[in-house]
Amino acid sequence: MSTQARTGDNNRPGAPGPISHDPVGRDPVGPQPAAMKIVFLSHTAMGGSFVVGSHHLAATLASAGHDVTHVSAAVSPAHLALLRDPFVRTRWRRWLTGGERIRGVDDKVPLTLLPWNIARRSPFLMKAYSRSILADPLHGRGSLRLDQADALIVDEPRFVGLVPSASRQVVVYRPTDLYALMRHDSSIDAAESLLCTRANVLVATSEGVAAHLRTLCSRQAHVMNNGVDFEHFSRAVADDTFELPARREDRAVYVGSFDGRFSVEALTAAAKELPGKQFILAGPGSDSLSSIAGNVTALGAIEYSALPRLLRQCAVGLLPFSADALNAARSPMKLYEYAAAGLAIAATASSAHQAVIMPSLCVAFGDRQFPEAVSQAFRVAQDAPKLDAARACAQRESWSAKASRLLELIREAQSSAVDARGPASLQVSSTAVCTARSA
Repeated sequence: MSTQARTGDNNRPGAPGPISHDPVGRDPVGPQPAAMKIVFLSHTAMGGSFVVGSHHLAATLASAGHDVTHVSAAVSPAHLALLRDPFVRTRWRRWLTGGERIRGVDDKVPLTLLPWNIARRSPFLMKAYSRSILADPLHGRGSLRLDQADALIVDEPRFVGLVPSASRQVVVYRPTDLYALMRHDSSIDAAESLLCTRANVLVATSEGVAAHLRTLCSRQAHVMNNGVDFEHFSRAVADDTFELPARREDRAVYVGSFDGRFSVEALTAAAKELPGKQFILAGPGSDSLSSIAGNVTALGAIEYSALPRLLRQCAVGLLPFSADALNAARSPMKLYEYAAAGLAIAATASSAHQAVIMPSLCVAFGDRQFPEAVSQAFRVAQDAPKLDAARACAQRESWSAKASRLLELIREAQSSAVDARGPASLQVSSTAVCTARSA
């Protein structure tokens, strides 16, 4: 889990573009094409307990010298009732100060006076929800200068009002989940349908999300799974940062969310059937599961900077996903983060796991089989060649590689527009043919 480290402006002069990276796939090197102004319209602000894909992509692009702004879901008067939450207070403070620079990215949290539960009642109000936002106490949405961006990368459908129907910039719609199902809000489908008609490029983080997009607009989408900050997770040194029970060889760890997508039943079965192993849980809400068994330890939220050290104190990484329909569209970053840190992995079956060929991955087809998958993973954890092969697999999924592919798609869309309409402008009609091809 994460608190993002703040840095100064690490944009570099010059002309960057598709990212060349070093052998571990992180640091951009060599000559680069022209820099771009890129704006993310995202669902999650940077600097909180969760580091999501847009944070990694934004920081990676900024480190390559692009001018990157990350705008996240707006606060509203309704959030005043939630000020006990430290991150809600952080979001309010970020609006009051006009934003914060994090990892070279200008992260902004706007304010809307129209709560979404009202805005979702009509298409007109949906557009008004984002068009009426205040970027800070003294400036409206115009100060975000979205019209000056070369690319808008959208993963928050509630920002549909900020995405023009005709524009000079490339619009990428990059959904990361089945939002309507996750939020129990069918109006999100209408917003997504409109975004599909306005986007030049559709990018889905899983085949499940891509299939959902096809039902909305009959267009194909690139499938680009979530990646990994390989250097961050692979170079950590094992130490005793966290006081944990038993030996490293007997510890399994889960880091993530504890919502309906997490299988309490699978974890309980493994903890009870493997009393000689220790099960470490990290993430907001983990405290509620500490009473499952005596060999379960809950740590609560862990800062992103400390996460690799926690993983290196364990031998097995856990991905006990439930049968929740949302998991069919999930692209778990932890799969590659565990592998990069040198852990064997035990997971319940999902489309995301079954699509990955990784020597250290042990898959259970159901909660009752999860204890055996965990046992197998502990055996794999002693097999150095398999762990090395899995680490190499994770390295190929670096965020640098993902960002490079995203830039390729943006530049392909720019070139297609220039070829079709001339260099004067980049316009997108509501009947535009998708530039994306299925992965």
